[in-house]
Amino acid sequence: MKRAIKVVLGILAAVILVGIVTFCISESLVIRASKGQDYEDADYIIVLGAKVDPWGPSRALDDRLRAAYGYLEDHPDCRAVVTGGQGPDEHVSEGECMRDWLIEKGVDPERVIAECEADDTRENLRFSCALIEQDCGADWRTQGIVIVSSEYHLCRARYVGRHLLDYDFGTYPAPTSLPAYKLRYFIREALGMVYTRLFYI
Repeated sequence: MKRAIKVVLGILAAVILVGIVTFCISESLVIRASKGQDYEDADYIIVLGAKVDPWGPSRALDDRLRAAYGYLEDHPDCRAVVTGGQGPDEHVSEGECMRDWLIEKGVDPERVIAECEADDTRENLRFSCALIEQDCGADWRTQGIVIVSSEYHLCRARYVGRHLLDYDFGTYPAPTSLPAYKLRYFIREALGMVYTRLFYI
């Protein structure tokens, strides 16, 4: 009986250790990716959606929009695809909300393409690339494309793009404006990366 208990405890300890190591590796990848990469001189940026509140963009979405606006200001030849569908508790699609926000800030409407059907990151990227191909009149893979999202989300977004579409997207970080939430978001995203690798793709 004691031997059986020791075996069970040993297995449990091993599982916990593997879980801790896996989480630490995942967290390190999320942190490393949070700085962005390969984002210079994009032809298109894809701005990933987030929740729309009744009064406008949520804080996370506002952060992403401000980063996208700054990038468009610095790269006047770049165009933006803003992507996100409408959730059950949203009065407008994320894509429409983002398009209107950028245009109100002075971005030329011709530079903003709204994708309003996507429900998750896979659809965000797939639907956006289809719109890019329509817009440029060529294979979308010939374009330089950068994903704009919250810094903690970049690792997973790039991973999804690479494995779903076989393309290495650049990534551009939108810093989280509420430092108190950063720790929670980074922990959640590390767990999300583990889930994505195991079940999502």
